[in-house]
Amino acid sequence: MDGGRDDALERLIRARSVAIVGASERPGASGGFVMRNLLAQGYRGHIVPVHRSAPTVFGLPAVARLADMDDLPDAVLVGLPADDVAPVLDEAGSLGIRAAVVLASGFAETGPAGVARQERLRAVAQRHGMVVCGPNCLGLFETRAGLALYSSRIAPMRVGGVAVLSHSGALAIALAQSGRVGVSLLVSAGNAAVTDIPDYLRYTAADPATTVAIVVVEGIADPAAFAGGVAAMHAAGKPVVVLRAGRSERGARASAAHTGALAGSNEAFVAFFDRIGAIPVPDLEGALQAASLLSAPAIRAAGPPRTRGIAFVGVSGGGMAHASDLAAEAGLDLPELAPATTERLRAMLPAFATPQNPLDLTGIVFGDPAVYAAALAALAADPAIDAICAIQDVPAGLDAEGAGEYAGIAGALAAFSGTAAVPLVVLSHLATMHDTIAARLTAAGVPLVHGGRAGLAALKALVDPPGPADAGAAPAVDPLPAWVERLRQGPLGERDAKLFLAAHGLPVTREGAAATADEAAALAGNIGFPVALKVDSPDIPHKTEAGGVRLGLADASAVREAFDAILHDARRHAPQARIDGVLVQEMVTGGVEALVGTTRDTTFGPMVLVGAGGILVELLRDGRVGLLPLGEAGARSLIEGTRLAALLEGWRGAPACDMDALVDLVVQLGAVASAYRDGIEAIDLNPVIVLPHGRGVRIVDALVLPRQADTAAPGG
Repeated sequence: MDGGRDDALERLIRARSVAIVGASERPGASGGFVMRNLLAQGYRGHIVPVHRSAPTVFGLPAVARLADMDDLPDAVLVGLPADDVAPVLDEAGSLGIRAAVVLASGFAETGPAGVARQERLRAVAQRHGMVVCGPNCLGLFETRAGLALYSSRIAPMRVGGVAVLSHSGALAIALAQSGRVGVSLLVSAGNAAVTDIPDYLRYTAADPATTVAIVVVEGIADPAAFAGGVAAMHAAGKPVVVLRAGRSERGARASAAHTGALAGSNEAFVAFFDRIGAIPVPDLEGALQAASLLSAPAIRAAGPPRTRGIAFVGVSGGGMAHASDLAAEAGLDLPELAPATTERLRAMLPAFATPQNPLDLTGIVFGDPAVYAAALAALAADPAIDAICAIQDVPAGLDAEGAGEYAGIAGALAAFSGTAAVPLVVLSHLATMHDTIAARLTAAGVPLVHGGRAGLAALKALVDPPGPADAGAAPAVDPLPAWVERLRQGPLGERDAKLFLAAHGLPVTREGAAATADEAAALAGNIGFPVALKVDSPDIPHKTEAGGVRLGLADASAVREAFDAILHDARRHAPQARIDGVLVQEMVTGGVEALVGTTRDTTFGPMVLVGAGGILVELLRDGRVGLLPLGEAGARSLIEGTRLAALLEGWRGAPACDMDALVDLVVQLGAVASAYRDGIEAIDLNPVIVLPHGRGVRIVDALVLPRQADTAAPGG
């Protein structure tokens, strides 16, 4: 945002005076709802109702038009039907008002007429340099000032450091009014036609009242702006927790390519969040757990983690085992304790206890809470431990006497938290903890997280906070005019696809195209037996299913026979397919089969995918997506996140394969996809044989699908 828009957004969120267009005491009127909220929340600024005929609204003097006001307000809320919005915004902008909230529905969410209506709204706002929350939204609520430009009921809400920024109004309500986090700012952005989540992130980055943001997105219109908003938050030391609504929608636009089938839109968003260092969560519970933990004063005071190591402590061997299982799933590091720590613990624990991480203190601490306190101190002093998680379930259904048995443990935890050298977090596997114990811990400032998976995911974000990923420097590739033209003519079958790849320095198999059985036999003799034969057709992407592949052909007679059989089977499988002939290829033996490809995402443009390859691609579904540009560091990290990586290291005695060569291939293919981003929809290389270390890689099969003009994505 530029300085003018920054100032306008400041006026919107910290408005000292507001005009409510459509103010009314009529039940159900959105303008009246907002006025009730402003008055109920104790807003101390000046409120000007705008009503065509009423002299007062809720006892406040009203004006008939914005132009009738003596002084311009900082912001205007428009509580009118959709068709009346643009004229009001135009009037406001002409008067010099630069901030507005538009509540009405009936815009881009409703179809072509609504899209046109939204474009008119956007044009008016841009002409006057306005920021606009909405349309199709509930509005916003700045909790400290009571600025409730918000058209839904506001129940008592904890004031705190969490900004809730959401496209969805319903999810914004659920998060902000959960009672689980203290809220600094609540924004229901709706269609975000003018002002979107990145703008609000830049605001909250500079807002001293905000320490963490929960962002709920239904889409990202401008990835670069979103990344910039997250970067601004990171620069201010504030994490961003992101929940994406609509993750199940698949983004496979190139159904003929394995890469398109495997790379759904959610995978692209996950890759994007990983690259920019946002914290993705799967649901509302995950968002609340992460935000409540990361905004806790004790956690904020502790500062960045030193070692990323965490110690588990509790009073149940089974509880420790269960928590350890979940910790492994979450990727948490439970390091071995230093010898000095184990000796210190051994001296205080009964002989039947094992001083280790995770640490089961046994039931002795119920009778002697001092042992719990001493154990906490010992763990905190261990150089490998950066945080302590006390695993403690206290069921809400216990009677007072049963809950009282945990009072000593709660006291030890509360006392330790006030002087701890490392952060202390209490995790309950259950969704609730008995009120008396929870209240004692909360009063002492001990952060509580609930639910095994959600709680440990929040811990992961605490001890291993994500930062922007280093993708490395990507090489530059210039599009070749001849291939740009060829791509306009239609899909590239295997032969043309490999010629295209070879022209850009990618390692393909030695091969030739044959139109007759005799040509095939002659080519095989030149290449050297054994050879492989494949049907060459841009219309048959999956050759094996069509009977279009024969492998390990040892002599000319076998080649001739295979040639005829391939054409027969392929024509029977796909009678309308264009068949350009049969390819005769060298047999590549040894190594591991990988899938490498590119596809397009409607939001992020071209991206690469890597995973285990061969005929079991869809069954294994091992692919991971990487956004472009992608250099060596990003490509290596991508591969290391797949099951393919274990195969490349040498599975069950097999030789290690050439990881470096595969990294180079992924980097170069990504550069090619970037160079031809306007011409290529998908590239499918399956299999790529990764040979033993030092022998490189070979692209055995390839398909290139051109981009159709009507699939072009804005900015892509």
